[in-house]
Amino acid sequence: MRPVVIVALVALLAAGLTALLAKSWLDKTSAIPQAEAPSVEVLVVARDVNAGVALQTDDLRYERWPAALGSAHLVQRNGTEDGRAAYVGQIARRFLAAGEPFTAEATAQRDNIGLLASLLPAGMRAVSVPISNPSAVSGFITPGDLVDVVVAADLARTLEGNHPAPTDKLLRYAAETVLRDIRVLAIDQQIVRNADGSAVQGKTATLAVTSKQAETLTVAGLLGSLQLVLRGKAADPVAPQRGFSGDVESSLALHSLIGGRPAAGGARTGRAQVEINRAGALSTEEFAR
Repeated sequence: MRPVVIVALVALLAAGLTALLAKSWLDKTSAIPQAEAPSVEVLVVARDVNAGVALQTDDLRYERWPAALGSAHLVQRNGTEDGRAAYVGQIARRFLAAGEPFTAEATAQRDNIGLLASLLPAGMRAVSVPISNPSAVSGFITPGDLVDVVVAADLARTLEGNHPAPTDKLLRYAAETVLRDIRVLAIDQQIVRNADGSAVQGKTATLAVTSKQAETLTVAGLLGSLQLVLRGKAADPVAPQRGFSGDVESSLALHSLIGGRPAAGGARTGRAQVEINRAGALSTEEFAR
C-alpha cells in the first residue's frame, strides 16, 4: 500500500476519534443541571399612558428581570402580594411609555395639593383662560388635548382714543392665531377626562405654556375674546404661516362696499388690486399679476 494512502487513513481515523470524544464530552456537560440565575418580578408599564391620566389595573404588569438589574427605585413584587392596587387611580405626572419600568415617582395622588405643578414639564407654566361652550368646542376639549389659541378683536374699538379714527379703508374685526400646539392641563379643577367619555363642561381652561407664551396670552385676552381650536392627532402637513383674517377678507360683500372689485363668485382674476395712499388720499388701482 502506498504511503500516501496510509497517511490519509490514519488522519481520517484520528478525526473520527476526536469527533466521538467531543460528542461524549458535550453530552456529559449538558446533563449537568445549570444553576438558574436569580431573578425578581418588576412592575412595568403595560401600555402608553398620557400625562394627567388616572392609572388603571391594565396599565401595569409584572415582568421577570435578572436580580442584578433590580434597584430600590423599581417596584418589585413582594411575595404573592400584587402591588398594582396601590397605584390604581393615581395620576401620571408625565407620559409613560409601554415597557418602561414603573417607579413611584411617576405618579401623584389625585388629591395632592401640588399635583398640577407636578404635571408641568420643566420650564413650563400653567395659565388659565376663560372659556364657554362655543369657545371650547362645545365642551369636547378635555385635559390632555392639544389646542391653538385664537384671539378675535374689534380693532376699531381697541384703537379708539389712542390712534387716528378708523376710516372706511381700515378693517374693523380681525382674528389671529396667537399660540399653536398648546396642551390643556385642566378644565376647571378637573385634570383627567371623564371616565365615561362624556364632554367636560367648564368655565376656565388651564394651559401649559412658556413664560413668553403666558405674556402673549395675557395681552391677547385684553385685545379681545379667546377661542380654543382643537388640534387633531396627525401632524400638520406643512408648517403654518403667521397671519390673520380680517372682516374684509371674510366677506366679499364687505370688500365690495369699501371699494374693492372681487371677481364673480370670489374667483381670482389675472389682476391684483393695490390701495395707494397719496398724502392721505386713498385710492385703489389694479395691476397685472
